Amino acid sequence: MFRKPGRYWRNLSIFTLTLILFAAILFGVILSHSRAMLLIHPGRTIPLRTPSDVGLDAWREVSFQSTDGIQLIAWYIPVTEDLPSPTLIYVHGLGSNREGLLDQARVLYKHGYSALLLDLRNHGDSGGTLSTMGYQEIWDVEGAIAFLLAQPEVDEERIGLVGHSLGGGIVIRAAARFPIVKATVAESAFTSLEDNIEEGVRELTGLPPFPFAPLVTFFGELETGLDIHQLRPIDDLAQISPRAIMFIHGKNDPVVVVSNSHNLFNAAQDPKAIYIIENASHNGLMDADPAEFERQIVNFLDTYLK
Repeated sequence: MFRKPGRYWRNLSIFTLTLILFAAILFGVILSHSRAMLLIHPGRTIPLRTPSDVGLDAWREVSFQSTDGIQLIAWYIPVTEDLPSPTLIYVHGLGSNREGLLDQARVLYKHGYSALLLDLRNHGDSGGTLSTMGYQEIWDVEGAIAFLLAQPEVDEERIGLVGHSLGGGIVIRAAARFPIVKATVAESAFTSLEDNIEEGVRELTGLPPFPFAPLVTFFGELETGLDIHQLRPIDDLAQISPRAIMFIHGKNDPVVVVSNSHNLFNAAQDPKAIYIIENASHNGLMDADPAEFERQIVNFLDTYLK
């Protein structure tokens, strides 16, 4: 019986291994691209509740444009239409919508804070087809500020920002650029996107950081035309003082680890505050200890905004 020479089996093994390696690389590239697109084009969610469902009846749905022309949808909940009142703009996280911070708005409403809860671009019912991880979303906040300034019951000297996760980074960047913001609360915020991309890739996509984080970054930058190295909320903090900022973070946050808020706090100038919540993760910060959460955030806002 004829037997194939040894080099035949060696060449066949090399060819097979090459095919497997090529398939693995191709799979990794395709998977990284799809995950990057999920971050840039997150699936839209719509609110399952309205302010009425949490006992806030004096609200209306409003629309306005970001300063770069994106149509935005929001809930506006004024405390009173008679006297100027402090107002907070609430900025949700990636893939969320204006309902994300509704429970916090309910708590702060009873302490006299009007609320504007907006859907960011490419989220909820707002327009836009691209999420830029905080680059262009600051123009959404600027559009929200312009809307508030047109409302007679808003005290323009007492406008604040509250943001969670991606929204936390956005409100830091917005406060640095818009001096009319007098107080800022950044929850579960990140120091820079670059510093958190590896852990973020692991938690948000289920992929190991290497080699997928560089690939996800590459495809994200290619899709948005933006440079990830420029998205550094920690560098914006110097522009906020002497206006106040507070950092809130869950100690057990696996998505944006708690050291981010410690580093942000250390980089910020006075006045500043930090509240680290034991037994809290990335979401549901108020749920871990509602009474203490309320005490901490109200004390900060009453001191610097009211």
